[in-house]
Amino acid sequence: MTTVISFRADDTLAAALDQLARATHRDRPYHLRQALAQYLERQAWHVAAIDEGLADANAGHLLDHVEIERKWGLA
Repeated sequence: MTTVISFRADDTLAAALDQLARATHRDRPYHLRQALAQYLERQAWHVAAIDEGLADANAGHLLDHVEIERKWGLA
């Protein structure tokens, strides 16, 4: 089963999509499905990471600012 989803895109974005479709011999819907799937996967990961962080903070598992900087290579 599929659902039709419609949205507006500016001319520049539509032209870039058409160029990609021609170059890959794929149609617009193929590339739009791929792009949307990748976007949703990244956003789901981001939301899960935030939820995990909030759960840790609510449980009192907090890190010192210096530890965070060290963890992310900022110190």
